Amino acid sequence: MPPLSPHLFWDIRAEDIDFETHAAWLARRVLEYGDWPDWQALVRYYGKDRLAEIVTGIRSLQPRALAFCKVWFDLPSSAFRCSTPPPFL
Repeated sequence: MPPLSPHLFWDIRAEDIDFETHAAWLARRVLEYGDWPDWQALVRYYGKDRLAEIVTGIRSLQPRALAFCKVWFDLPSSAFRCSTPPPFL
């Protein structure tokens, strides 16, 4: 487990997190509440390509987190699940 800020786990025990099973949850938590060292730890752990797969599949992200990911991964908005409209609209 890479070292992450304790404030990311205000509602759960950090040792209960499975980095593969909970990858999307963890990436979202770091994007929305983490700091730069937390993000760097995720990049080192998952690698940029795997992290791009994880992040593009997240259902919802704060606008600031989405804007960061678009620039970091050099992807258009349409590549992110959270920026596409639901099919029933």
